[in-house]
Amino acid sequence: MVNTGNHTLVRTPSNMSAVSPMTSGQASLLAALFSLGQYPDPDPPSQRSQPSTGFPPDPDIPWVSYWSKPDAERLDNVTSDEDEDPKSINSKICRELVLNKTSESNALPFVLQNYAIWVHRMAFQPLKLMSVARDFVFNQFQDGEQSRWIIVLLANISSRMESEELVGGKTNRMLSLLHTAVRQQLGAVKSLRNQARPELVKVLDSAVETMLRQFYVNRSSDALTVRREVAPIFRQLCPGPPDAPIDLRALLQQPLGSLRHFAHIDIHFSVVTGVPTLFQYDVDIPSSQPSTPDTLPSPTQGDGFVQWLHGTPSQFVLLFAKMSSIRHSGSTSNRETIAALEQEIHRVQPLNNPPSDRFLAIMRSVVQECWRQAALVYLYMAVCGDPSGTPRVKEAFKRYMKLLRGTQPGRLPDEFLITNLTLIAPAAQQGHDRETIRQRILGAHMRGPKFRTNNIAISVVEDYWTRADAEGRQAIWSDLALSRKRVLGV
Repeated sequence: MVNTGNHTLVRTPSNMSAVSPMTSGQASLLAALFSLGQYPDPDPPSQRSQPSTGFPPDPDIPWVSYWSKPDAERLDNVTSDEDEDPKSINSKICRELVLNKTSESNALPFVLQNYAIWVHRMAFQPLKLMSVARDFVFNQFQDGEQSRWIIVLLANISSRMESEELVGGKTNRMLSLLHTAVRQQLGAVKSLRNQARPELVKVLDSAVETMLRQFYVNRSSDALTVRREVAPIFRQLCPGPPDAPIDLRALLQQPLGSLRHFAHIDIHFSVVTGVPTLFQYDVDIPSSQPSTPDTLPSPTQGDGFVQWLHGTPSQFVLLFAKMSSIRHSGSTSNRETIAALEQEIHRVQPLNNPPSDRFLAIMRSVVQECWRQAALVYLYMAVCGDPSGTPRVKEAFKRYMKLLRGTQPGRLPDEFLITNLTLIAPAAQQGHDRETIRQRILGAHMRGPKFRTNNIAISVVEDYWTRADAEGRQAIWSDLALSRKRVLGV
């Protein structure tokens, strides 16, 4: 707890043996965070002598989280291999983190530990995200009290993502405090006459991290508010003229991860809900020349944050943006454009440098191949207007279901298939296929609070299945919009 009389004091547990040790995978990730170089002093000499002025704003929110024992069943399902588990790290790292209890900088290692737990649990390729997470944490700590307050809230929420605490009490209060703090930060930066790029990057980073957690804990309305309010800052940071469509191919090769991630959120939300993207994206898929592996960004150029976190290759982000743009333009695509899109979907390259662990390699390949079939279903049904019973839709759906039934329910692959399961669901006509989709979505829902939103997703799916059956017809893509309005009111 924080000493309410003097907020510069950070109290860590007096007996560190009472703190449950991290799993070996979490400890490995924490080691990776620290191994990327000596972390900077969060209190520069010029600031260290200055006392804190009533910070953090809420004395009931600790700088340092107290750790609850991880859910063994959930964590056992998080597999690590030798490529993602550096040697010589074990659970006693918790005891090694005991620092001077009178120093506010105690918070930094514990924030890093929270982020290690968060990334280990939520990411598709955890170790690849370590440098991104480390840089974000250090940049926030160096930036001042407001940014530190946001990172502490993010870290405390991250440590509780697997806990039912999220449904009420203090953690809900933390979510509200985080939402308010990020919106205040956005407002402060927008009010500046001369907005420096580092300031814009900082608030975009914080906003993206906040949206990610809000979506996970079913605070979608808050996430959409942040998305809308940070959108102008995202546009300022994008290359190209502000009044022109965003060159998505160039954007996906930008070094700033939050730019790519915001674009992914915008496109992902449009594809899943059927609403237009906030921005127009320029995505040229050449139809007048043969497709080559270089037509889309290569994995080393375009992949990164989005794939490491969500399991969605950047090539598919580009293709979904193009298909969504065509669909919302209202124009009829010619055969050449459709053929080019279809060819590009088939030509998306497998993952580079697959892990040596055979299970991880197979599961990650399954996720990518499921995205391929989901993209084909979206192309045929959403863009071309095919009903669910057309041969090409049925063939793509059949391949998807073969992949799905070839795996056992579990974190891998199910938690990274939820979006594309909702995309292929309109193509399901047979009862046994629908039941498989239903059970895989709800199975992930039952495995953790992170997936409460899946209950809403399956409600939308069930609505259009029921309506199409009652009307004695095949499902079509426009059924989704009506079901979304009936179930969600939007």
